Amino acid sequence: MGIRNSILLRVRIAFLFIVMIAVAIVVRISDLQFVEHDKWEKAGNANRVKIRRVDATRGNIMAEDGSLLATSIPFYKLAFDPMVSPDSIFDKGVDSLAYNLSIYFREKTKAQYDSLLRTSRKRKRRYLILSQKQIKHQDKKIIEQWPIFREGRHRGGVIFDKVEKRFKPFNDLGRRTIGFIRKDEEAKFTGRGLEFSFNVDLAGTDGEALFQRVSGNQWKPLDNGAQIRAKNGFDIQTTLNMEFEEHAHKVLHEALIKHDANFGTVLLMEVQTGEIKAIVNLGRNKEGNYVEDFNYAIQGVMEPGSTFKGASMLAVLEESDINITDSVNTGEGKYQFYDECIMTDAHQNGFGMISVEEVIQKSSNIGISKLVFKNFRENPERFFRYLDKYNLTSTIGFQMEGEGQPNISRPGDPSWSGCSLPWISIGYEVEVSPLQILNFYNTIANDGKMIEPYIVKRILQGNEVIDEHHTKVIRKSIGSERSIKALQGMLKKVVSSGTAKKINTTDFNISGKTGTTQKLKAGRYTKSYFTSFVGYFPSEAPKYTMIVAIDEPRGNQKYGGDVCAPVFRDIAEVVYNRTTERNIEYVTNENEAAFPYIKAGNYNDLILLSDAFDIQQVSKNTSNWVRTQVQGDTIAWVNARVKKGLMPDVRGMTLRDAIYLVESEGASVTFSGSGRVSTQSISPGGRINGRTKVHLKLL
Repeated sequence: MGIRNSILLRVRIAFLFIVMIAVAIVVRISDLQFVEHDKWEKAGNANRVKIRRVDATRGNIMAEDGSLLATSIPFYKLAFDPMVSPDSIFDKGVDSLAYNLSIYFREKTKAQYDSLLRTSRKRKRRYLILSQKQIKHQDKKIIEQWPIFREGRHRGGVIFDKVEKRFKPFNDLGRRTIGFIRKDEEAKFTGRGLEFSFNVDLAGTDGEALFQRVSGNQWKPLDNGAQIRAKNGFDIQTTLNMEFEEHAHKVLHEALIKHDANFGTVLLMEVQTGEIKAIVNLGRNKEGNYVEDFNYAIQGVMEPGSTFKGASMLAVLEESDINITDSVNTGEGKYQFYDECIMTDAHQNGFGMISVEEVIQKSSNIGISKLVFKNFRENPERFFRYLDKYNLTSTIGFQMEGEGQPNISRPGDPSWSGCSLPWISIGYEVEVSPLQILNFYNTIANDGKMIEPYIVKRILQGNEVIDEHHTKVIRKSIGSERSIKALQGMLKKVVSSGTAKKINTTDFNISGKTGTTQKLKAGRYTKSYFTSFVGYFPSEAPKYTMIVAIDEPRGNQKYGGDVCAPVFRDIAEVVYNRTTERNIEYVTNENEAAFPYIKAGNYNDLILLSDAFDIQQVSKNTSNWVRTQVQGDTIAWVNARVKKGLMPDVRGMTLRDAIYLVESEGASVTFSGSGRVSTQSISPGGRINGRTKVHLKLL
């Protein structure tokens, strides 16, 4: 009996405990529902509403003429708040809206869109993404006029979520120079090239706005005015000439394919200003195609080889009273400095006794190393002080991030040995970037004045100049006039009769230095080569300096004079023809006064004209365009060569014929005077394209 009562007591106590808990729950629910309702609703809303970042519109990157190299183009994602519209507007327009959505996006049928819109409204959804497809700005304007949407955001419920994409109008041209930028959720940036180097100017200042979390973990912007507007980024204007860039890209690409090389670079600089006019970097990817993958010109450091000899020679000229006609005995192609330090020349039997001038002209390793060793072996540090002065041992301070750091052994370093001085003098045991080598030769072209290279000249906000870069002199002179002039003479002879004589075919003079370096792999020098040519033109009054470098050419041609110098010449010809005003006069014939004024033009037109004047004629022609040769009392018609992509010889032609020929190649024509063409601004055979401007003078 006692046990039964004990059990009943326990059950009653448990029951009362459960009832008390239930009552407490009911009371708490009532409290939450009626007493604390406003408090928790506010807290819930606070959790669903958040201030989020609104990205600023990034500034443009422009070429020297204002052409866009990189710009931000707005795209939009289409969303919809089906609860905003009154029933009258929604019911009237939903059928037509569903039709337009099906036609434009082609992702659902009209019936499916109709069902989606009506169901979302019935379920009181406040943010419906209609498609993940990104809409162009022009299409946005059309969509804004669709039924319901034409009522706007507040009555039509249409929401355009803006997404900006970076667009490069010139595609792969200068891609590595322009670079890229990435921004994470915390607004931290990573990237390369101009995009990264000038990000502070380009990025602008992000704004803030209120967003509400909706179903699907989506964030819907709240248009309640509670926001900080983004401040758009500034534009940057570069020094790049895209006509030069395009041609340099084409010529280098063809050379890389021809020589089956690993990579190549071209860097073109204006002598007196330091403006970089073209920069091309092409490397072979896994698929075997050449693309802009790394900035070899600025970031890449490598043993330069014989192009370093120019600096070594200048140091010798400055240190001693040596004359360029003095002799240097290079022997039979081998010279031993120490037991394990044997210098050789590329010429199998050596150059024998040659002049100091010929050391550079023939690119003698023995010649330059003996001169440097003789003048600096007692105090090698003096040699390095010259290299310091030439900016070959430190970075220049170029505007773009990532300039390659020169690497060179100095006396006292663990890597220094008895072989170091002669080997460094010929461009081994030293690593520099193409930019740093170019800067030295630009200084020689500029009569010893060292100018800082730069690639961005203006920061702009619309048409307002915020900041401007001006030419900066690093050193007023790196050497005496005597030494600079002597080296200039040597570099001119390299092209006229030395290791680059194959490119001595232009109608202007080029000065420069070839470079060929055996590459070090696994601690041993191999039969793989790094080739280069650096120089300036025209020699007498230099306007441009350029370096061309190609890594590991395969095939029979492995030297800088064979591989890189022709690339230099082809680019230089175009640059020279585009930038040099020349009067190319028509050469008169002593008998031409006896005939009417016929010199050149369309063959059929001139035949009719000659027949009308009863002029005797003989044809040596097989083309539509001819020039005349006077032979006694007879005119001979000869072919006027017109080749695709090249400037025709239009001297002596009527303006109509001249314009037709030039514009057929895409170039634009300006003219002055009247009569027939007397002079043309681009010489016959010069390359022309759609961005070329040709001026004709008529007399």
